[in-house]
Amino acid sequence: MSPTEPAPAAQGSFPWATAVLAGAAVALFFWPAGSAACIYEREAILRGQWWRAWSGHLVHFGPSHLFWNLMVFLPAGGWLERLRPGVARLFYLTAPLAISTLLLLADPTLGRYAGLSGIATGVLVLLACGQLQRTPAEPRWFWIAVLALVGVKLGAERFTGTPLFVSGFQDIRDVPLAHVGGAAAAIAGWWLSRRGWAACHR
Repeated sequence: MSPTEPAPAAQGSFPWATAVLAGAAVALFFWPAGSAACIYEREAILRGQWWRAWSGHLVHFGPSHLFWNLMVFLPAGGWLERLRPGVARLFYLTAPLAISTLLLLADPTLGRYAGLSGIATGVLVLLACGQLQRTPAEPRWFWIAVLALVGVKLGAERFTGTPLFVSGFQDIRDVPLAHVGGAAAAIAGWWLSRRGWAACHR
């Protein structure tokens, strides 16, 4: 571990940041006015409403959209935050902005975007990369399979244009670029914190 990198906090502490983000997503789902003010909206962001680049990831278009995102985000995020709380919380702060910046630059036709799916994808990738490096190591085959399944999901959505698991939104297109951005942010986060992972025990 480098001298500038803080030691991991005690494992097993409550993952409050994961709980706060999940709670905010649920609250916004039941608060239409809040969702309207927080959703990623390209023109509004370009007019100076910069908070939407971060808060848009907490907005969801329907119960299926919210449910499946939380089904991935809550267990993966809680696990990650218990193992490396600083890494998880920094990822929560920076990854939404990184994904939104990618969408703004690479997909100018995307007027509106919402959902935790890009963050959830990144959290899962970051957790898997870190677990592959842990000492003592978790079963490598499991985490390799997790990364492989994420890759298959991204590829399937890229070529079919249809989101897996989420249904009922014929007028809303999937945005694989957001998931790719989340995975890329996760790999960058793992690379920057990889020394700390090697020292992280069960």
